[in-house]
Amino acid sequence: MKSRALKILLLNLGIALVDVIMFSKGLVGLDFAGGAITTALAVTVIAMSLIAFGYGNYTLLFSEPAAQPLPLLKGNETMQPRDYIDALEERRGKGVFEEEIRVAIEQIYRLLDKDRALDNILEQYFTPQEMTYTRFQNGIDSVQALFYNNVKKMINRLLIFDYKDYRNLTDKIRESQTYGSTGIISKSVDTQMKIYSEHIEYVRGLCETNENILIKLDGLLLEISKLDDLDEQGMENIAAIQEINALIEQTKFYKN
Repeated sequence: MKSRALKILLLNLGIALVDVIMFSKGLVGLDFAGGAITTALAVTVIAMSLIAFGYGNYTLLFSEPAAQPLPLLKGNETMQPRDYIDALEERRGKGVFEEEIRVAIEQIYRLLDKDRALDNILEQYFTPQEMTYTRFQNGIDSVQALFYNNVKKMINRLLIFDYKDYRNLTDKIRESQTYGSTGIISKSVDTQMKIYSEHIEYVRGLCETNENILIKLDGLLLEISKLDDLDEQGMENIAAIQEINALIEQTKFYKN
């Protein structure tokens, strides 16, 4: 805002300075009482000053500032859940991934709810110093890391997706379907659309993977709630724990 005000001030000072130079007697000395050429120049200077004043001030006052490109998220970048939600919100309004973004934000809130519920249940049965508590908590932390890594990859895919080009391609496809155009251009469009379709399927796949993680955490919540009926050996064999461990093993295949 300060930068815009400064630009407006400099613009108007510049216009005023030019007019002073052009119409000052001791300088250029234009006026409307001289010959035809002097009068024409004076009228031109006044007209250009008015145009510069009107157009320049309007542009500076009402033009939207240039959008800053959103940065890719680094694999080792530390982020809080709110940071992921904000990053997803920033990528809304493009008309392609609206549903996926809505689902991803909803999944983050659901994960936070499950995390709180898991903490409450674990604290009912164990103390943080117990090995069993640590084992459960490490497993939960690892699964959450996988979940947020998927969100991070989703955000980066949304960033590199060329929405304008994708819309142009869809328009060309509609035109080809309407007018039956064929040839090199249509083959090129098909190739490009396959690439964009892969992007879209990749993002949807990440949403599905995270949904699967949430379902497994639901199973873990259910199993932990039955701890009164299980001994130490039984805890090692419950299905939810085995599924969580299998999911954690997969994290080595999910690089940033």
